[in-house]
Amino acid sequence: MVDPIPWGNLSGEDMETLLAVFICKQRPEANRVRPSSGDNGIDLQVRNEDGTYDVYQVKKFAHTLKTSQKSQIKKSLKSLNNYIRETGYKVANWYLVLPLDPTPQNLKWFKEITKELSYHCDWVGLSNIQSWATDMPEVYDYFLGNGIREVERLVHTFIEAARVDDLHDDKALLSKLHSICGMLESRDPNYAYTVNIASKFDEHSYFITRPNLVFSFLEKRPDGSSITVDVIAKYKEATSFAKITFPVQFVPQNQEQREQLESFKKYGTSLADFPVRLADVSNIPFLKSALPDTQIQSCRAFILPQNEGNELELILTSPSASVSLKQVERTHGIEGGAQWTGEDESKCLRVQLIFDGDATTTVKMNFTIKNIVGKPVDKVKDAITVCQELSQGSEFNLHSPDGEAFLSIDNLPTNELPDFAQLQEIAQLYSDLQRRSSSEILFPEFKEIRDFDIQNDIIALALLEHKDAYIFHKWDGLSFTLNSGMSIRKVSFPSCIHGVSRLNAYVGKRKVFLGHYQWYANVSGCKTISEKTGEYRLLPMDGVNGMVAKKIVTSTAKVREYESQVFFGDVIDFSHITLIPLDESEHKDGR
Repeated sequence: MVDPIPWGNLSGEDMETLLAVFICKQRPEANRVRPSSGDNGIDLQVRNEDGTYDVYQVKKFAHTLKTSQKSQIKKSLKSLNNYIRETGYKVANWYLVLPLDPTPQNLKWFKEITKELSYHCDWVGLSNIQSWATDMPEVYDYFLGNGIREVERLVHTFIEAARVDDLHDDKALLSKLHSICGMLESRDPNYAYTVNIASKFDEHSYFITRPNLVFSFLEKRPDGSSITVDVIAKYKEATSFAKITFPVQFVPQNQEQREQLESFKKYGTSLADFPVRLADVSNIPFLKSALPDTQIQSCRAFILPQNEGNELELILTSPSASVSLKQVERTHGIEGGAQWTGEDESKCLRVQLIFDGDATTTVKMNFTIKNIVGKPVDKVKDAITVCQELSQGSEFNLHSPDGEAFLSIDNLPTNELPDFAQLQEIAQLYSDLQRRSSSEILFPEFKEIRDFDIQNDIIALALLEHKDAYIFHKWDGLSFTLNSGMSIRKVSFPSCIHGVSRLNAYVGKRKVFLGHYQWYANVSGCKTISEKTGEYRLLPMDGVNGMVAKKIVTSTAKVREYESQVFFGDVIDFSHITLIPLDESEHKDGR
């Protein structure tokens, strides 16, 4: 049984820290809203799957509510509602969290001030909070007891164990280190610790960046092997409540790294595998136990972007398409600039908005598209279309899901933009075919897309779009092999051949079945390729009669029976047929 926390004796800051950490450990994705930016009645927020938010307002009131304290609660609620009206922020639940259980009069007052709100409201009082403290005793011990010192002691024990040079059994060593890490995790409410031993022959980096990774520490052992410890945040805001701070000197080695550093300082963007020097490691777990205080260390740093504020969703619309952009990064730099990066559903289109933070208040937009291979064509088509129209200087609109216009964009990148025209045409073709196929069509490798296949797919789409019409196009003949015992000499020329074939689209190396079609073609003669193997080629007639006519037929059992068979008959005169381009015809009378 954990002794009750003396809430009435705690400072306001300590009390709010404990309550916020309790909430964050139950809701690891919670975001803390910094008061410096105006909290809008929000201390912590958790985004739900439907785009709404659960909001937590933390108060330090531990005794009977006074009139002034009730006014503070009402003021916070009013700020939240003003923010909702101004921004369209959607709240599902609002929780008032304070170490005080409500009296019947408190509950009556609380219901009165929340009764007309569109979202659920709840008072989370002392009984709930004491239950949290019982389930998570390490939180109070870490922040207000001896927990930090115990964590430091265990880290020192870990370093000493890692440096023992007479323990050659890696399994035994790993078991010992895992045991220490387990004790660390039970004592530290903020960070988890994972450990791995790498062979001395493994010369590659084993630092793997991933969500919630705060830092990695590598210790070289006397036998040349290495021990890596990853420090993982147990909840999203861990570094906000249990800060790990230390002075760093950035040491760029080339122009590219200098530009990356400028972007980091101005906009808060990430740095990957960047050379730095550490002058003071006294505040860094593991490092302060492993290195002398006076030793300056050169190392490589991975600095990941710290997302800030509410997640912002935007819709980018061009004349022919629109895409919804989900926030990937939202950061600001120490020099006053900021940037927002979002991706579409396919994760192929990435858009970056850059705010310089100077007197001109200009906003610039960059966009890139990549990784479309293997993605469903319907999911990448709109992204490609938007890029094509933006690259051509078309007008566009950037707005929130509720239609509110976003900041006007002052310019788009103009130099060295790729030409998306051909890519957009191919994506549109595949998307049109997808609507007429039950098989999912994935975007192929570019090198696998052949002009011949594209022409075939265009004809296939025309047949599907004009099922009641004959489609005519030029053809260059037909190669075939006679079955044993048959002779082409019995056929007189010129003549007309006809048959039924499978309608396939060719998407890279993949063949997509779309149905069956009937076809007719006039032939002027037959060319022998090899009498021995029975290979021949039928030659087309000249002029308009040298075309092939095709029309969709229903895929019945009888139709499938005649697949790949060729029938001969009298020549059909195509010269009396009026040919109409597909984009001008009304598809009447079977023309």
